[in-house]
Amino acid sequence: MECPEPVARGRNFRLLIESELPRLLDFLAEYLPESLKFHQTVLTHMKDRVWEFHFYVADEWPTVPICLHFPGMTLSPHGLLYESFGVFCPTDNLQHLQLLRDEDILIDWEKPLYINFVHCTIADELFRLYNGIGTIERVLGDVWACDKPDKTLKDIGNNENDGCIGDNGDGDNVDSNSEVQVLPLCAEHAEGIHELYPANDMECHEIFLRLIKCLPAAGVFVKGQLAAWMIQSYYGAMFSMQTKPEYRRKGYGTRLARFLYKVIVKRGYVPFVVILPQNEASRSLYRKLGFRKLYQTVRAILMPHGWQEIANEDNNDETMTVIRENLENDVKQLRVEQRVIEDSIQSQHDATNNDDVDDDDDDGIIQDEIKLSMDNDDEDQVAENGFVKDYGDEQLENRIENLEIKHNDNNEGRTLNNNE
Repeated sequence: MECPEPVARGRNFRLLIESELPRLLDFLAEYLPESLKFHQTVLTHMKDRVWEFHFYVADEWPTVPICLHFPGMTLSPHGLLYESFGVFCPTDNLQHLQLLRDEDILIDWEKPLYINFVHCTIADELFRLYNGIGTIERVLGDVWACDKPDKTLKDIGNNENDGCIGDNGDGDNVDSNSEVQVLPLCAEHAEGIHELYPANDMECHEIFLRLIKCLPAAGVFVKGQLAAWMIQSYYGAMFSMQTKPEYRRKGYGTRLARFLYKVIVKRGYVPFVVILPQNEASRSLYRKLGFRKLYQTVRAILMPHGWQEIANEDNNDETMTVIRENLENDVKQLRVEQRVIEDSIQSQHDATNNDDVDDDDDDGIIQDEIKLSMDNDDEDQVAENGFVKDYGDEQLENRIENLEIKHNDNNEGRTLNNNE
């Protein structure tokens, strides 16, 4: 979901205009590598504008060296601009995070908040300031980057077996076997990749479409089937590297990592990855490419005490409204089915059936069947999960076909009775 227009100023922070972003980038560069994720987010935004982010700094910035970006990720429960955020503050100036805790215009601390990939030292101070307000769910990741990028590039260049895509996006064979190729990803791959992405509750399907279109994204294809893939993220990282189980232990992940590393460096980015601490296979892979762990980062959900009870009370009326609206929509869909069936049957009668069956009787049968189907379906669906299912085109066609079969069976029965 796209974000609404941002506000120009909070209580303690102001929105940067586009012409100020290069200065922010220079500021962040002074604090590398601990500012790496925020730095690359700004750089990707400036160069490729994959997603619409809004960057804020403290009113006395850079003397007060704290900056924010909204949203913090591309998907949150309500799709609100200020529902998630990213933050950077030098780890020797953490006292300035109090400004963030005092911010009550940009950030509503009485509602759930979502923090995306923040340096663990910054996150720990935020959690301390949040103490007593609510609970915290967190996921840790290790940020790994390359110590000697020039050496890694040279090693990759000397490896004749990489078989990676050229910078122009043309696909080459991974090896002499033409059935295995490294090729650019296409928009059609986005949905499947998003479904298998471990944090797809924080990143939307649309962002994968945009990443594939704007940034390096490649896959290993075996006999035309996608076997493994990797993409550059909107925050600069090499991410979403996955290999389907049946294609593992064939070196596809290493080849993709080498390819993406080379292209990212040539595009002016700093290659880095975020690895779960328990993922030894990924650590081993990137260690071989010259990467090392820089610091730990945190994704977190801040949930105020009692929020669920408040939300449930506030949502009771809204839930009933949704149920009622869904029921009304279902009735409308069933009426459409009725009209389609009536038109189809009337056409068939006009063309092939000259018997004396009363049209009013046909209409009555169809209407009764649809009403019965509607009543039963609505009852079952609401009882099952509280919401009416949204019928797709295929489901509608099946329902129409079933009703037509019932109608034809009834006609055959009445014809048989008449003949008797």
